[in-house]
Amino acid sequence: MSSIAPGLGGTFKQRSIEGRLLEVLFFMALAEADDHTNPEYIKGVKGSVDSEKKVFSGNYSIPAQESTNESGEIVIKAVPYLQGISIEPGADNPTFKSLRPEAYLLEVLKRIQFLERNPAKNPQQKRAIRGTYDSDLELYQGSFELPITIALGTDGAIVIFAKEYLDV
Repeated sequence: MSSIAPGLGGTFKQRSIEGRLLEVLFFMALAEADDHTNPEYIKGVKGSVDSEKKVFSGNYSIPAQESTNESGEIVIKAVPYLQGISIEPGADNPTFKSLRPEAYLLEVLKRIQFLERNPAKNPQQKRAIRGTYDSDLELYQGSFELPITIALGTDGAIVIFAKEYLDV
C-alpha cells in the first residue's frame, strides 16, 4: 500500500502516491491547456493514455533553478510558469507541502524516484519515473509510465486510477 498523508482540505485528494502523481499530472496538463493560466504556452507535461497497455505515459519538462543553501547543499526549485493558480497542500501535516503546482509536481516526482530506488519500497523494481536536472537548460525533465486501471462509472463516465506498485 502506497498511502500518503493527503492533507485535509487540500487541492489534491488521492491517497496513494501513484494516484497523487496521476492527479497532479492531469491537473498540470489541464492548466497548461488554458490560455489564461498558461499565457506563455509552456507545455511542461505531455501524456497519453494507452487503454490496451493500461498505462498513462509521457514526458515532463519543468523549468527549475539550482542554488546552494547556507549548509552548502544543492537545492533544485521549480520555477512558476502558470498564472493565477495556487494550490492548497492541506492541513494535518501533509506529505507534500508545495503551494505552486509546478513545485508540487516536482516534489511528487522526486519522492517517487527516491522510493523506486529502495528495494524494500519497490519490490517489483519498477521504474515508472525517469528524470534528471539539466543545469544548462535549467529544466528538470524526464518521462513517466504509470500503470493504470480504466473503468466505466455507474454514470457512464470513464474513470482512470493509478495502480499502486510502491510499498510506502
